[in-house]
Amino acid sequence: MPNFSYIAKNEKGEIKRGQTEATDKDALIESLTKQKLAVVNVKETKNNLFKKSAGFGFVSSTEKVMFSKELATMVSAGIPIAQAVHILEEQSVNKIMKKATAEIAQDIEAGISLSAAMEKHGNIFSSLYTNMVKAGEVGGMLDETLEKMADEIEKEHELVASVRGAMAYPSVILVAIVGVVIYLLTSIVPQISAVFTELGSELPASTRFLIFISDAVRTHGLLIVTLFLGAFFGLRFLIKNNLKARYAWHNLLMKAPVIGKFIKKINITRFTRTLGSLLSSGVAILEAIDVSANVLKNEVFRKEIKETAAKIKDGSTVADPLRNSKVFPVMVSQMIAVGEDTGTLDKILMKLTNFYQKEVDHTVKNLSSLLEPIMMIIIGAGAGFVVISIITPIYSMTTLF
Repeated sequence: MPNFSYIAKNEKGEIKRGQTEATDKDALIESLTKQKLAVVNVKETKNNLFKKSAGFGFVSSTEKVMFSKELATMVSAGIPIAQAVHILEEQSVNKIMKKATAEIAQDIEAGISLSAAMEKHGNIFSSLYTNMVKAGEVGGMLDETLEKMADEIEKEHELVASVRGAMAYPSVILVAIVGVVIYLLTSIVPQISAVFTELGSELPASTRFLIFISDAVRTHGLLIVTLFLGAFFGLRFLIKNNLKARYAWHNLLMKAPVIGKFIKKINITRFTRTLGSLLSSGVAILEAIDVSANVLKNEVFRKEIKETAAKIKDGSTVADPLRNSKVFPVMVSQMIAVGEDTGTLDKILMKLTNFYQKEVDHTVKNLSSLLEPIMMIIIGAGAGFVVISIITPIYSMTTLF
């Protein structure tokens, strides 16, 4: 999503500045308005390559976890927040984190709350993080909230790492397949093609097609690679910067076999965990749902949750809109309804999180075995086509003698 910088005024007339991610300007203005901020100016900020390269260009999940845990320890020990952040600034090795903590400490010393100071650094602290901290400040349990956020970051990191690990094997196999195909088309097929040309016999359609592909790769290989990369990065740019294209792509992925169900489980896990954590920290339901929607990357889920929030404003419960949802299973809406009736929605959401987390872990462990048959079918079909294309004309020629 694009980054935006904004200037706004709160109810006291104080100027608030910050940077955050949003689908577009309208979405950001709507979000700021919900926070009772009067928007003065909003503009999209372009990523600076040099800034990204400094200090490796990002703050890792491990650094965020350590920051949260150490700050929680110092706060619980009674150390003033500004002093605690200064201590963390001195300990930080990452240049980006060091600069951010220095600015946060200065803002706190100027009278700004920790959550408001963190909001200025949206590239490090997500909306979930800052809202949780804000709730912790209001409820007088900042240390507990920071500990909880450290756990949340660790869980999210483990989820992403497990998905990447599961995709490693299929990715290696795919690269190997592409390499073998290129070798066959550029080295083996031309030699066989020369033999067929000398014999002058009429070739089957599959063989002619194979030779045509081989000639195209050898003659226009660089052009084909250029066009492929251009199409790939062009599509990627379109998906990243166009909401309709991104929604269509996410919708298509969710309908894909195997991967579709996996994506749904991941997004349900993130939604229930985020909403449950926010509610347990005392964040209001509408604000919690809005933050939960922004945490998700999938536009289909995001739209469903935004529509749910709109219906809650009109007096609906959380469960009712989800009953007619196309992406949330019936079990989710039923358990949320029970949570609303019994006043234990946050606990029910965490139970749902644990259930779907186990489902995700189980799917991740079996993802390679699920994708392996598909990969084998693709390999078998490709190899079979090449073999038939080569053997068929040879067999036809032997019958002539």
